Amino acid sequence: MKTIGLRGALIAFGLSAFLAACGGGSDVSPSANTVALSADQAASEQFVLAPNASYNLQWDLPGAGIPVSGVNFLIEEHASIAASPLTAGAQKLIETSPTSIANSLGLPVATAARYMVNGVILVGSTSQSYMSYQGTGVRTDGLAADNVTAVASSLRSNYSVVPLTGAVAAAPSEFAQFFNALYSNPLLLSATVTWNAGSAYEKYTSTQIGDLYTVGDYTGATTGNVPVPVASGTTIAALMAAGGITSNSDATVYTLSNGSISTINGLTTYVSSNVRPNLTTPTYRTYYQLNGNVYVGSLIKSGTVQGGNAYVQAIPGTSGFTLNYSQNYQIRLNAAAVASLRAAVSF
Repeated sequence: MKTIGLRGALIAFGLSAFLAACGGGSDVSPSANTVALSADQAASEQFVLAPNASYNLQWDLPGAGIPVSGVNFLIEEHASIAASPLTAGAQKLIETSPTSIANSLGLPVATAARYMVNGVILVGSTSQSYMSYQGTGVRTDGLAADNVTAVASSLRSNYSVVPLTGAVAAAPSEFAQFFNALYSNPLLLSATVTWNAGSAYEKYTSTQIGDLYTVGDYTGATTGNVPVPVASGTTIAALMAAGGITSNSDATVYTLSNGSISTINGLTTYVSSNVRPNLTTPTYRTYYQLNGNVYVGSLIKSGTVQGGNAYVQAIPGTSGFTLNYSQNYQIRLNAAAVASLRAAVSF
């Protein structure tokens, strides 16, 4: 089973929103107003405010058997902010380069997401992102490679901080499900290693701010702002009239019977009527008509809760298993928890 942990790259800038608490009575002057962290913001700062850091894991691990070097990986990246956005405004995330927490595995090839913004394909930055506060939540927005344009924004809420004790391999179910193969494959974690003192994770809900249009390669894998198109010298309408566009990843032929064509952000765009299959985040297939080419992409609509990771689940009354795609939360770790996982990894 191949599962890539979601990267904490949806982090960006925005105006900091302060919460003002005013004392009652006419004798209280505006200068007596106070600002305070919400419960969610305070929980976030437990992890991300320096000298602490919020650790994000990414992985591609097998559901059975031992991971293979050059194919599989298990890495961590962590980020911190120098000051609280409550008093200092939007803060740049100070992000580290990825490191492997598996002795036998190296790093994957670095890639950056690509976005369709106002009719232009922009490559996302891998290191420029900002955090600010919006209402009682934590706003995150990621920048394009120009280090100016915000391309991916979200609002984090419903935080909880959970301490980790006992055996690493016997973590809480929501934790084990989030890290799927790391916990469902019994060959990947030592049964005897325990969590270091102070180990904890934060769990939160991440909600999309604004419609997010991404762009990808129809075949192969490129990294610039000119992906491999579905077709050149044609139009979406012509492809639809010829029978539609086949998506191998979705196992679907997209036509005018399961989607529609309209002008979005100045481009002729196809958007599917139904969400794409086997994803934890509700996502719609898109095709864009640009400079004589038709490109493939996806849409996450504003207000969508960003999903976590699919996990293996037993089918009641049988000996079989299925993948559950309903997970709708995110998890990040502190330094003590990551050190414990590193010690427990058996490959």
